[in-house]
Amino acid sequence: MTSFPPRSTRGAGVFTLLLALTLLTACAPGKPAATASAAPDEHAEHGRDPAGHEEHEHEHEAGVVVVPQDRQRAAGVHVVGVAARDVTSTLETTGEIAENTDAEAHVTPRVAGRVTRVWRTVGDRVRVGETLAVLESDALGDAQAEFLEAQARHELATGTLARQRKLHRGELTARKEVLAAEHESRVAAIGLERARNRLRLMGMEPGRVARLTATRMLDPRVPMTAPLGGLVVARHVTLGEMIEPHEDKPAFTIMDPATLWVHANLYERDLARVRAGQAATVTTPAYPGKTYRGRVSLISTTLDKDTRTARARVAVTNADGALKPGMFATVRLAVGTVRALVVPVSAVVLEREKAFVFVQEGADRFERRAVELEPPEAGVHRVRSGVKEGEKVVAAGAFMLKSELMKESFGGHAH
Repeated sequence: MTSFPPRSTRGAGVFTLLLALTLLTACAPGKPAATASAAPDEHAEHGRDPAGHEEHEHEHEAGVVVVPQDRQRAAGVHVVGVAARDVTSTLETTGEIAENTDAEAHVTPRVAGRVTRVWRTVGDRVRVGETLAVLESDALGDAQAEFLEAQARHELATGTLARQRKLHRGELTARKEVLAAEHESRVAAIGLERARNRLRLMGMEPGRVARLTATRMLDPRVPMTAPLGGLVVARHVTLGEMIEPHEDKPAFTIMDPATLWVHANLYERDLARVRAGQAATVTTPAYPGKTYRGRVSLISTTLDKDTRTARARVAVTNADGALKPGMFATVRLAVGTVRALVVPVSAVVLEREKAFVFVQEGADRFERRAVELEPPEAGVHRVRSGVKEGEKVVAAGAFMLKSELMKESFGGHAH
C-alpha cells in the first residue's frame, strides 16, 4: 500500500514551491521593474514627456507677454518710470463757434441809388477796396453840380479880390472895396469846402473829386467797396433795386474767417476758476483729430436765466477756414496746475474703447494693465488708476507687445 503525507504537509509543500518560483522571477536578468517604473519621473525631470517631446517652461498667463531682450532691442522697446509731476489742470465744457464781430463788416451805400451792377455774391472772397456793386444816384449828381457851382463862385470871388487889390495899389479904388472882395472870397471858399465835404461823405474819393474839378463832368456812379478782406456771407441787393443808406438789412456782410470766437459755457461752480488770458484748446465733432488753440478773451458779466451758465469767449485762429460759425465744440480751459502721476501718450494702447499700458514686471516680462486716464495734455495723460509711482511702463514698442500678446491668446508663443 502506498502511503501519502498528511494533508497539512502537502499544503506546506505547495506554498514553498510557489515562493521559490517568485524569487527566481525577481532575480531573472534584465531591467528591474522598479527602474522601469521610474522612467516617467526621469523624463519629467529633463523637461520631456514620456514620448520624448519638450514641455514649455511656463504656462501662459492671461495678460502677460514674455519677450527676450534681444527682440526688445530690435523692436525699439523703451520703458519709462511712472512719476508724479506738475501738470495743467483743465476744465472741460461745451461751446459753440461764432463769428468774430470784430472782424465783420456791414456794407451799406452812403447815398440812395439804383443798383446797376452787382459784382460779388455770397461765398466770394474779396480784398480790401474791391468793388461789390455799383449804384447810380441822382443825389450824388446833384451834389456834384453844387460842387461845380461852388467852385465857379470861388474862382469868381478870387479873381475879383485880385483885381480890387491891384486897383487899390494904384489908388483907383477904396479900401472898403478890397475888404468886401476879401469877404466874398472867404465865403466862396467856405461854400466850396462844404460842397467838397459833401461829396466825400457820399463816398467820392479825393481822386474822383480832382477829376470832377478838372473835367467838370458829372459822374453819378456810386461804387460800394469792401472795407475789409474776407468772405461775403450775406447779400441783400438785386440788380435794378432802389436802396437807401439806412435800410434794416445791409447790402453786403463780409466776415474775415481767419479768426473766430468760441462761446464756452461756464456753470456757477466753475466761475471762480476761469479768468481772461487762460489758454484753451478747442475740438469739434466735425474734425475729431484736430485741435485749435486760443485764449480766453472775455467772460460774460451775467448768467443765462434758463441754463444758469455764463459764457467765456475764446478767440481761435482758423487759418484753413475749416471751422464754421454754428458748429458745436468741446472746450478745455487750462485753469491751473496739479501734482499727478503721468504716463506718456505713446504708452497708451486703446482696445474696445478701453485704455491699457504694458507694465514691465521683469527684464523680459510685461503685463498688460487697464488704466483710467485724463484727456491728454502736453504729450502725457494724468493717471486716475491702474499704475503706481515707480512702476515702469513701455513708452515705445507697446504695439509690438500687443501683437505678441494676441499671438499668445491664439496659441502661439513668444521666445
